Amino acid sequence: MKKITTAAAALALLAGLSGCSLFPSPTPLPDIAPASPVSVLPPECPFVAEVYLTPVRIPLGTPRETIGSVLNAYSGWLNAGSELVTAWSPGTAVPENCVERLAARNAEAYSGTLFTTHSDVAWQEYFASVKVRNQQNLAAVRRAEPESSGRGTFELLQEIDSSATDSGTFLKFDAVYRPVMAGQGSWEDLDKPTRWYVELVPAGEFLVINYIETKPAAGYPAA
Repeated sequence: MKKITTAAAALALLAGLSGCSLFPSPTPLPDIAPASPVSVLPPECPFVAEVYLTPVRIPLGTPRETIGSVLNAYSGWLNAGSELVTAWSPGTAVPENCVERLAARNAEAYSGTLFTTHSDVAWQEYFASVKVRNQQNLAAVRRAEPESSGRGTFELLQEIDSSATDSGTFLKFDAVYRPVMAGQGSWEDLDKPTRWYVELVPAGEFLVINYIETKPAAGYPAA
């Protein structure tokens, strides 16, 4: 026979009269956690996720045509996303974090499209340096500076030596980058006469870069 003490009986009676449990259940957690303060939420960058980027490719062609295509592809990368920043929420400044994320997305798309697979540190540092120059252009567009409208372009100065075989195309030429805002920003001397050495290999209907090197070109008047 189960026994209950007088004290226990009194407690049970009080609990029954009050309609409350002696050991109430903990307050259930809400189904949805409270929202974080707006100040700590990342800014929304709808164009980063929703707009698909199509990198400018390097089609098969003669060596001279390929030089133009290489410069056109690099111009496309350095200016990638400018039109999105310009068109996004007219009259509203694009959050700075969105510019950084857009440049990172552009770098991923271009490095994975224009080049053969390179995973070593030196190549990753090279891709990161081009990303910085793209982000620099996007930041100028974001600030909506009147002098920053338009696109920077590459100008071919001269073709030095080029050849093409079934296994690849080899280019040696001089070029200079003409940024929208001359004298501003860091372009790693691409805005000065630069000697390019590029090796490309076929990939279907296109060429991809297997090796690239740039260095200052001599014999040009100082800007």
